[in-house]
Amino acid sequence: MDRIQKALDKAKERNTQQNVLVPKQAKFANKIDSPRRPDPLEQSAVEGITYSQTKVINIAPEALEEKRIVASLYNNPQSSVFRMLRTQILKKMRENNWQTIAITSPTAGEGKSLIASNLAVAIAMELNQTVLLVDMDLRNPSISDYFSLNVNLGLKDYLERDLSLPEVLVNPGIERLVILPGKGRAEDSAELLSGPKMTNLVSDIKSQYDSRLLIFDVPPLLQTDDVLLASKYFDCTLMVIEDGHNSEDSIVKSLQLLEGTNLLGTVLNKSERAPKHQNY
Repeated sequence: MDRIQKALDKAKERNTQQNVLVPKQAKFANKIDSPRRPDPLEQSAVEGITYSQTKVINIAPEALEEKRIVASLYNNPQSSVFRMLRTQILKKMRENNWQTIAITSPTAGEGKSLIASNLAVAIAMELNQTVLLVDMDLRNPSISDYFSLNVNLGLKDYLERDLSLPEVLVNPGIERLVILPGKGRAEDSAELLSGPKMTNLVSDIKSQYDSRLLIFDVPPLLQTDDVLLASKYFDCTLMVIEDGHNSEDSIVKSLQLLEGTNLLGTVLNKSERAPKHQNY
């Protein structure tokens, strides 16, 4: 824990002028109200959504809890952690008028996909917010497994083939949450993510669905260049760090790779210390 904090403090001192750890609290002018384009995934307002083109797979709460997707389960003592994280993230994103966030980690196995999944569920619980969770880890997709989704198509298929977006989207039975899952391994992931079809996908979603927040579960920073190539899609980034897993050098290097981006902060995962508010 102390090693992680020291690494974060060093990086913060080195990048003070770039505001790597703390995004600028810039105030943006309010958007001029304009007619919102109809969302082909929604037939009604944010409440009472009916998915007409998106495949709906109703996943039982018990199945989600078994995979540790607990954000919506008030009887689970860990659920409040993700709702607190949601509140902190939404506050900063709304202050800066940001719509897209990437979830990453220095190395594999630190829990970034689990954090991204629970964060998506927690944000979808807000009545005025819809969420699209995108599994952008094309080399090791895992979001569909966390939600127990048996899918035949994923982001890789969408980028490689002539498919429409609704063909690959899934609603897991949680209102206001849609998932663009991953399926299969893509060795040419960097090329797919930096290609024109991915650029158009993100641009179209951001411009058409202004009530939707996009969460990208992206690969680890130190094991592939995918995150750097795809960073243009992200308004901000959240880094997940497993307690005791990384050296100080690896944490500093990860933060250096994120220089020039809006890093909201870090999540210390698998810590033996329970959050103070957890048992309130």
